[in-house]
Amino acid sequence: MRETSSVKNAFGAFVLCCCAFFGAPLVFAEDVPTSVEYSGPVKDLGLTEVEAASSFSPKLAESAVELTPESWEGRGMSAAELLSTLPGIQYYRQGGLGSFQTVSFRGMRAKSVIVCLDGIPLNDAGGGAVDLGQIDLNQIEKIEVYKDRVPAKFGGSGVGGAVNFVTKGVAPSVDSSVSDGLRNGNRNSGRILASYGSHNSWEGSILARLQPTDSVVFTSSITTRHSDNDYEFLNRNGTPYDKSDDFTDKRRNAEFTEHSGLFKAKVLHTNGVFSNVSAQIDYSEGGNPGREDYQTSVAGFEGERIQVSYMADLPELFDFLWLSLGTSGVFEKSLSHSYYPLDHIGYYSSEFLEYGSAGYELLPVLLASYLGDDLEANVRLAGGYDYYEARGNSKGWNLGRYSFNASFDAEYRLWKYVALGAEGSSLYLKDDIQGGKFVLPTMSTNLESAKERDASFSGRGFVRLGESLPFGMSASVGRFYREPQLMELYGVYPGVVSNPELDEETAVRMEILAYAMSPSRKTSLRTTYFETRSENGIYWMVSGAFMKPMNIGEAFIRGLEAELESAPVKFAKIVLRATWQDAKDRSESQVYRGKKLPYEPAQSYLTEMTLWLPFHFDFTWTSEYRTKIYCDRANRMEQNASAFHRASLGFKPYALTRVVFAVENISDETYRNEYTPYPMPGREYKLTITQGF
Repeated sequence: MRETSSVKNAFGAFVLCCCAFFGAPLVFAEDVPTSVEYSGPVKDLGLTEVEAASSFSPKLAESAVELTPESWEGRGMSAAELLSTLPGIQYYRQGGLGSFQTVSFRGMRAKSVIVCLDGIPLNDAGGGAVDLGQIDLNQIEKIEVYKDRVPAKFGGSGVGGAVNFVTKGVAPSVDSSVSDGLRNGNRNSGRILASYGSHNSWEGSILARLQPTDSVVFTSSITTRHSDNDYEFLNRNGTPYDKSDDFTDKRRNAEFTEHSGLFKAKVLHTNGVFSNVSAQIDYSEGGNPGREDYQTSVAGFEGERIQVSYMADLPELFDFLWLSLGTSGVFEKSLSHSYYPLDHIGYYSSEFLEYGSAGYELLPVLLASYLGDDLEANVRLAGGYDYYEARGNSKGWNLGRYSFNASFDAEYRLWKYVALGAEGSSLYLKDDIQGGKFVLPTMSTNLESAKERDASFSGRGFVRLGESLPFGMSASVGRFYREPQLMELYGVYPGVVSNPELDEETAVRMEILAYAMSPSRKTSLRTTYFETRSENGIYWMVSGAFMKPMNIGEAFIRGLEAELESAPVKFAKIVLRATWQDAKDRSESQVYRGKKLPYEPAQSYLTEMTLWLPFHFDFTWTSEYRTKIYCDRANRMEQNASAFHRASLGFKPYALTRVVFAVENISDETYRNEYTPYPMPGREYKLTITQGF
């Protein structure tokens, strides 16, 4: 039981400060076995974006959003496409299943968005955007989306927002029976998913949850997916404006296959400690066909990733304080290969070329959480060591990075309907380059040691009004940063010139959100005004045969988002979303200053309608529209406005059985960007069957 006492709140804050000073991290607590009594700080974002009809959350003033499997399962959507259904998010892709895909948040480039898997960042040393095409949604239980910040639980470092993919847990989520087909509340349950679609695309997933005793529960799943990606497209033969030489072609050497496994366990010990163990393994491979007019049949890639974590949730201290501590280890390897470097023009070479890297990461973390009547606070302390080394034909090299991160978040309820809050983060880095000496690819510079880097800081404050009321608002402002990654500072790939003098990217972001609900809470409206000023953006400049990263990017972005959800009757739900934004380049160069940022439309809209029909059928139709975009910083390459439509028909004859037939890209639009040399699939079909047991 919690006492009402300002002294207690003050004491809790003091204990958190002590934990922060001496070193302690934050864990995002998962669901626990339903038969085990637990009173720890299970955090909830408060807003579920896709819910059953007539079910709306009262916490509409929260800036975070959750997506659950109901929004993607059986509908043939990739992770990037799913995220782009939210206002303020745009996506980019280079082909079919498994192809390179990214998202941008409110005009901030994809490389600035932190992407996490169970709270561990997937952004690697290369400094580029995370490839969302490698995310298998069959392993995901929910997706947490933060468009205005990077939360303290992820370290608070980043200027473009954050996405956290949460894998299947040891206990079903509240609404998992809707999509998973699991027997909620049963000690043992499971699910089998199978799907087949266009271009010989198929997916399979087996999930089992076992609870042998009241204090032990296990989850294990295996998934696989594949596509030949041999779709037809209009090959423009390298002349996008001359239609006389266009011809129908088929995508070749574009196959993609991925296998992944997940194991989790939660154990309640006799001393009241919860042990959380998880292990994830992922292996993917595929062909690399290249551009539409330069397809190759001899290039490909392989990727491996292993993530192992252990966290211990300690018993409650002083009736208000929870501590969690543990560590995570990550191994990641990526390789690209080719047999004939110039096979397109007939040049023959028997040499096998292979380039890539392997990375190792260790992340110890300590979290302290305080829950009082008026004050909630979390402190996270985390260390880290990253090590990368060459693979394949690359010359021998290795890079290392030590890091220490301290972050916190706190919210204080000033009055019944008014809350104040703050978040903060600091990061210290020390880089290690081949034991102290490294030669740049140009052979022009020797580095005796890595550049000393100062500590970086971010902070955010917010106020929230009207919680639990049918109307309210919130406002926040903060300063965020992104440190240059190892490959940006000390690039070692062929054709890359490193720049150890790079400074951190920074951004000042502001958000004002307002919401209102009908008295019956069957209709809700949210509007958000956002504004971002970013400096020192890192761009890769091309000169001759080399690329070099430079701090040349500045931007000013502002816009308005609107979301309307309504379930006027029990059998129907309507969602309307819109974004209006002005995303301008503010670089020093007169060539770019005042231009629109690439791939950012001035307006985008989404309409989605779901009907729950008789005889256990349901139907969902989604239409998306965006205005024209520019594909380069100089705004010389313009892409016309485009529309995209998809539909799905579901049938649930039994409580644990569900069948979904989905059609993607109904209008059969094969090109949405005439300047991108990566052809898109046309209309695609998919049939998915889910069976629980």
